[in-house]
Amino acid sequence: MKKKIIAIARVSTRAQFAKGTSVDSQISQIEEYCKMIDAEIVDTIRLQTSGSKMVMQAGMLAKAIELAEKLDAELAVSRLDRVSRNAICLLQLKEASEKRDIHIASLGRSMQSISTIEMQMMAIVADNERRMTQERVKRACRGRVGIIGNGLDAKEVQAKSLAKRRAMTKEWAESVGLRKEVVHAVKMLRTPNLRNVASFLTGRGQLSRTGKPWTSGALAAQLKVLGWEWEKLKAS
Repeated sequence: MKKKIIAIARVSTRAQFAKGTSVDSQISQIEEYCKMIDAEIVDTIRLQTSGSKMVMQAGMLAKAIELAEKLDAELAVSRLDRVSRNAICLLQLKEASEKRDIHIASLGRSMQSISTIEMQMMAIVADNERRMTQERVKRACRGRVGIIGNGLDAKEVQAKSLAKRRAMTKEWAESVGLRKEVVHAVKMLRTPNLRNVASFLTGRGQLSRTGKPWTSGALAAQLKVLGWEWEKLKAS
């Protein structure tokens, strides 16, 4: 019987996600790898996340592993940097791969086949590339200080930034099934307040968007960004 693989494709921007070209190229690379190891793709997870911190957020990984367990499959990405360039995150993924292996198509290897020492070296290199990228962006932006007021409206810029954050948070919330988890917590708890729901989510292994345990403040902030009314959620 062929090994079952769940392909994970990740892009950095909404435009890339909508266009699909980056996603398609990643899937093609994973397909070639699957042919090499005589495996078949049984499902595909498409993610749109941003920044160079934690590319595949902990909650997203948990959901991917949950699906893999359900389908008795393993996970695959096209390249290591499609997972993350953050050293801590990569080492966490190495640990997670002991439960469900994660294949790196470009390397022709899986994380289980990579030793911890080798993974540490790869994580250091990836993290250094991330820092260099951040520094290049900082240098490129230094000459742009003061542009707001000369040609851009500050309120318009702020509104666009908020809309972008809200869209990204919504996509993340959908990818980890946050609304369903919150509603489930409300139904299970005798006293369904924000503090108890946050504790319930953390107890079930659900983490916030930053990969940290939930707090009532963090949960309230996310609900506000998402535009979800707490009283309506409790009544769901």
